[in-house]
Amino acid sequence: MKRFYNRCIIKGYNGLDTAQISEAKRPTLRCPGQVLVQVKGTSLNPLDKRMAEGYGQEVLTTLRKFESDLLGDKSVTEFPLVLGRDFSGEVVDTTCNNYKIGDEVFGASFPSAMGSHQEIVVVDSNSLVHKPTSVKHSEASSIPYAGLTAWAALVTTGGILSSPKGSCRVLVLGAGGGVGNLAAQLALHYQAQVVSVAGPEYEEHIKGTGAIYLNHKQDDYARNLIELSGFDIILDCAGFGTKSADLAPLLRTRGCVVTLDSPLLKFTDSQGLLAGGVNSLCELLNSNLKTVGSGGQTVRWAYFSPNKQALTRLSDLLAGGELKPLIYKSYPFSDILQAYEEFQNGKPKGKIVINM
Repeated sequence: MKRFYNRCIIKGYNGLDTAQISEAKRPTLRCPGQVLVQVKGTSLNPLDKRMAEGYGQEVLTTLRKFESDLLGDKSVTEFPLVLGRDFSGEVVDTTCNNYKIGDEVFGASFPSAMGSHQEIVVVDSNSLVHKPTSVKHSEASSIPYAGLTAWAALVTTGGILSSPKGSCRVLVLGAGGGVGNLAAQLALHYQAQVVSVAGPEYEEHIKGTGAIYLNHKQDDYARNLIELSGFDIILDCAGFGTKSADLAPLLRTRGCVVTLDSPLLKFTDSQGLLAGGVNSLCELLNSNLKTVGSGGQTVRWAYFSPNKQALTRLSDLLAGGELKPLIYKSYPFSDILQAYEEFQNGKPKGKIVINM
């Protein structure tokens, strides 16, 4: 194994335009439960773009400092920062008995950790599982972060598994995005009736999954949506955020709106941890006060969370063909800056994957 490796970094919160490829010494394992992975494939997520602009820096910097103090490891710093959460690759070193050198694995690391847009990455063993042998690294690397976020929204927060099979009705807003696409497929796997809302460019893909398709750009969209109302879960992947309570009339009694666009990190960035946290809770309480009187509907927030059990389930679905990634384009690592540029300025119709 070579001593130096390449990585893509940012040195400040000035956007993806300032990213650069640099060389660094090979990282080492510093505590039990860590795995060193040679990255074969990774992908881009909207979070990468937002983090490059400073989103979540207050919370994430605090977590990095806590980790640094806990481990006595002064190498845990804010900059240079490597973006990227998803990875698929091969184990090259490990302190964990569940993995051995040469194992093919995939997973997603927590946003406070150094990311996966590099040739070698250190990850916690709870953030990865063995990759299905039938799945390519490029395909596997497009799944974990979006898939675990979808799981957190539908299963952990939305409680889809508590509904009798075949009875749950799910509306996915923003079904053309990475999370929305996988969330719809996950809901279908659990025998929910799914209505997916996206632009016309996603119509063929969505209908191919078995979901009901709605084009939000059509004039009769609102009328069609109202006619289909009576949902148990509305998943907001379209950025309704603090306006999520406005969706409550589309719910059944005791249904819930789950949004991925909570104001928590935005508030803590602008107001600090304490004030931002308090104001976020007030915002959530206010949203629920608008809905609870009309039939027990609730507004809930969901976030990506490492979950080994969920990742194992996603791996099984991927291996069985029940979870199909929507890949827009692949770039070699040498062209990652070009991939960043397209991601920053374009509207990719699916995931952008980086092949190492």
